[in-house]
Amino acid sequence: MEFVRHTIRVAMKDPALRQAGHVTAEGVCRVLLELAVDHFAESGREELIAWEFGSSRQLGEFIHQLAEQGSIELSAADRPEHFDGWYDLEQSPETWKLQW
Repeated sequence: MEFVRHTIRVAMKDPALRQAGHVTAEGVCRVLLELAVDHFAESGREELIAWEFGSSRQLGEFIHQLAEQGSIELSAADRPEHFDGWYDLEQSPETWKLQW
């Protein structure tokens, strides 16, 4: 999905999120949520859920699928579980590891 690839590109341009040419799961999650609000405004939550990115775990699984297809490159240390718990749009933001 182009929106996820765009999210990764935006995150890579942010020096605060980039570490040695790599963006953490937290950084990708943060940018995804920010872009969803910027692009879809109040319907951002519903759009992400409809795309099956309602939780950071789902996003991580999708990113790893893209890597398996050769669409993106991950570091050898990247794991889907690195995305666990950063956000879940079905839960209160106070329960997320990602804080604003």
